[in-house]
Amino acid sequence: MKKETTRTIGPMKIALIALLGAVVIYGASQFFANQRFNELASETQLLISEQQAVLATIAEITARNGADSVTESIVRDCSVEERSSFDSLLGNLNNNLTRTQLVELERLFGRCGGFFSERKAMMATRLVREIEVYESYVEQLSLVTGSDESESYNVEQWRELAVAEKKMSELFSDLVTKQDQIIRALLSGSSSQSEDIQLILREVNEIQETLTVTNTQVSRLRADLVSY
Repeated sequence: MKKETTRTIGPMKIALIALLGAVVIYGASQFFANQRFNELASETQLLISEQQAVLATIAEITARNGADSVTESIVRDCSVEERSSFDSLLGNLNNNLTRTQLVELERLFGRCGGFFSERKAMMATRLVREIEVYESYVEQLSLVTGSDESESYNVEQWRELAVAEKKMSELFSDLVTKQDQIIRALLSGSSSQSEDIQLILREVNEIQETLTVTNTQVSRLRADLVSY
């Protein structure tokens, strides 16, 4: 009877040891898995923090209608002399410029007129692209943590800023187009008081009013996000 009990206990011990081994292995695997998830979360949070700094810098540069080194290397202004002449002629556009002056203004417009608008558009596009990168990092963190992190990292507000800055750049472009239309109308013989030019000027006023409203929205969003 003793021998039979011994034989029964032997396999039971083996089964118990195997079970304990499985538990230990499972626990170890869970520990290392959790450790790796924590490491991934920390690495992603670091990426998000670095990207926030990039976004803040671009947002501030864009706010003052400036440009980073990449944009400056691509969008170049006309010469200092041309810029000075262009600004002077443009500032006197309503003061009955001679035809010679208008021809010169049109020439300079082709070289200088779109500079600030193009630079604004490129910086707005850059901001949109960097926000997309930021959003991808937050999505990655959400996968790691198992919860939606977009609200914690103000993803929706950054999207709103991108949309508003794109709208600002489009409005700047519209103003450039209106300037060109006025110059061409004057060259074609219209006076500054003619109906066609007055219509363009009314459109300019509407664009400027929309710019003011949009700029207020951009300033509010940027202040909230950069101070975040």
